[in-house]
Amino acid sequence: MLLQHIVTVLVAITAVYASTPPQTFDLALDTGSSDLWVPGSQCASSVCPFAKFNESKSSTFKGSQEVFNVTYGTGAAVGVYTFDTITIAGATVQEQQFGYVTNQQNILTQMATLTGESYTPSGESEAQVDGIFGLGYPLITAAPITHSYNPFFFNLKLAQNVFSIYLNNSEAYGNSGEILLGGVDASMHTGDLHYLPLVPTVRASKEGQTKVDYGFWQVYGQGVGIVDSHRTLTTVVAFETPVPFVFDTGTTMTYLPTKVIEEVLIEAVGKSNLAYDRLNNYFQVKCNVVTNAMIQLQLTPTNSITKDPVTLNVPLRDLILPLDSNHMNTASICMVGLIPSEGKIFIGQSMLRSAYVVYDVDQNRLGIAGAAGSGATVSGPISKVNSPNSSPNNSIITSDAVRNNPFKSLTWLALFSFIYFYL
Repeated sequence: MLLQHIVTVLVAITAVYASTPPQTFDLALDTGSSDLWVPGSQCASSVCPFAKFNESKSSTFKGSQEVFNVTYGTGAAVGVYTFDTITIAGATVQEQQFGYVTNQQNILTQMATLTGESYTPSGESEAQVDGIFGLGYPLITAAPITHSYNPFFFNLKLAQNVFSIYLNNSEAYGNSGEILLGGVDASMHTGDLHYLPLVPTVRASKEGQTKVDYGFWQVYGQGVGIVDSHRTLTTVVAFETPVPFVFDTGTTMTYLPTKVIEEVLIEAVGKSNLAYDRLNNYFQVKCNVVTNAMIQLQLTPTNSITKDPVTLNVPLRDLILPLDSNHMNTASICMVGLIPSEGKIFIGQSMLRSAYVVYDVDQNRLGIAGAAGSGATVSGPISKVNSPNSSPNNSIITSDAVRNNPFKSLTWLALFSFIYFYL
C-alpha cells in the first residue's frame, strides 16, 4: 500500500527567475543547505523532467569548468558552477553563482516513499520542484572548503540582512505561506519574537582542513517536554548538556532521539494509542486520539543548562499526519511527525509550520514566535538587542499567483536536507 501522506506533503517553494531575459523555476526553500541549483538544458528529461535552464537564451550567462557536486540525505546533483542574474520577489543579484545540474538522483524523480516505493510527480495536475534554493550560510556549501562562495541572500546587501518564513498549516486553504526578505511581517506571528544566538558549525574537508564559522541555522536546545491542557509542564526529557537544534525548512519531519520521542508521546497520548513501525522507523498513532497536549522545545542561548529557557510549544494535534489520505478527517492511519534519530537534531516542517522564524544574518541569530493561527506559543527571555523592522517596502512573496506562490502543494516527499525515508 502506498502511504499517501508520504507523497502528498508541502514543500516550501518559490518562483525564481534566472538569466536575461528571465527563465522561471520553482525552487525549494532550504535553510538546511546553502547552494542554489537548477537543471541545465543538458540534463536528460528522464532525470530532469520539468523546467530546464537554457544558457543559450541568456545574454548574461557565464559558464565555468568548476565541478558542482552536492549530496543530500537521499540523493545528489552534479554539474558545473555557473553565473547569471537571479531574481526572487523583485530582489536581484547579478553574476550570482549557482549550480548548473547535468544529472541528479532521487531528488526530482524516483523519490523513495516511506514504504520504499518509487514516485515521480506527473507535472500535470501535480506540482513539482525544479531545484533547490539554499538559504544556509556560505560555510555549508557543497563547494570545496577553499572555494569562495556567497549564497544569493548573502549577496543582496539589504538594509537589514534578515529573512522571515511563515510556512502555514499543511491543510490551510491554498497551502500558501510567505517569505519576506529584509524584515519581519508582524501580521504573521503572535506574541513577541524571542531571539537566540546561533551555534557555529564545524566543517572538515577530505584533505583534513577544518573550518569553524556560522553554517547551519542552529541554536542550543536543552530538552523536550509535554505541556498539558492546563499549560503545565508534566514531562521533560533533558539533555545532559545543550545540543544544537538545526532549523531546516528543507526537512519534512522533525528528528529527535528515540528516547525523547517515546517518553513525550507516551505521556501525551498513552502507550495504547501508539505503535512503532520498526521497519520504517516512525510512530503510528490513532487518528482519532484526543489530546490538548503540546510538544515543548526548550532552547537556551548558551551551551549551559538554564532555568529559564526559551520554549516553543506546538500543539501535538498539528504533528499528527494522515498516512492514507490527504486530510485528517478522512484518514484511518496516522503517524507522528517526529522521527527517531540518534544523529543530529533537525527541527523540520512538522514543527516549523507552527512557528514564525526570523533568520538574522546581521546578528547571527534566530528569532522565534508562534505562527499566526497555529495555536503555538513561545515564551522565555526576550533579547534586548534591537529587532528587525517590518516594512511594506521589503521584498515579500505571497500566494498571489500560481507561479509566484512560495509554498504550493507538492505531491511528493520533500527529499532535501537529511531526509532518510528510504529502504
